Amino acid sequence: MLSKAETLNIAKKQLILDYNLQITDFENNTNTIVEKKLLEGRRLYDNDDCFLKILCMENKAFISTEATIIPWFEEFYGKGTGEWFFNYPNLRRIDNKLKDFGHEIADCHHYYLPIFNNIPIKELAPVKWYEKEDILQFRGDDRFDEAFAFNDNFPDMLGVAAFDGEEIIGMAGASADCESMWQIGINVMPDYTGKGIATYLVRLLKEKVYKRGKIPFYGTAESHINSQNVAIKSGFLPAWAELYTRKIR
Repeated sequence: MLSKAETLNIAKKQLILDYNLQITDFENNTNTIVEKKLLEGRRLYDNDDCFLKILCMENKAFISTEATIIPWFEEFYGKGTGEWFFNYPNLRRIDNKLKDFGHEIADCHHYYLPIFNNIPIKELAPVKWYEKEDILQFRGDDRFDEAFAFNDNFPDMLGVAAFDGEEIIGMAGASADCESMWQIGINVMPDYTGKGIATYLVRLLKEKVYKRGKIPFYGTAESHINSQNVAIKSGFLPAWAELYTRKIR
């Protein structure tokens, strides 16, 4: 099993591609501000070419943006740190400045990396596994909108469903967001929430993804406490947070 430090280093190598960073940037004592570049191997999401992306990790902020706004960030955030960066007063100030350029904050999420132990996974329900080709049968099924993305930029690679008789009561899926890391998503049917199904499936999928030579990771929204609890109970720990922007509509 990889250690926590080894897993974190793999994630950092990916974030370097996502944010146009250098590995030495993580050794800085203050925030890092760089010009945005679209590097080969970066994670490709719908916000890929956004005006501004911010990564908060290890008490520092890494700001990747257009050259035109870099002087402003250097003035206000060049000497700061990142532990309170996503507090609302900062977000409001940044959002107001973005309006000068026709953009606004779109969203921010935080992400979790796995830890591994030898605690057995207690079976809660029968399960069935789905490979990449099998997952296509669920396209358009709104029950599994968190488990599967059906996006060529981060293809769904593996899924696992829990059953009550013939009925699917929960589904977890893993997408290949980049070469080294697969992201896990989870849906549980309303009548079966609070029974441990989400944690059960995410733990199973986490272990299977790792055995396939990939690092599983988990992302969720700032206010989604239930999802955060699932991540922690499934053996994930908070690792970083990200913000991205969009054009004002």
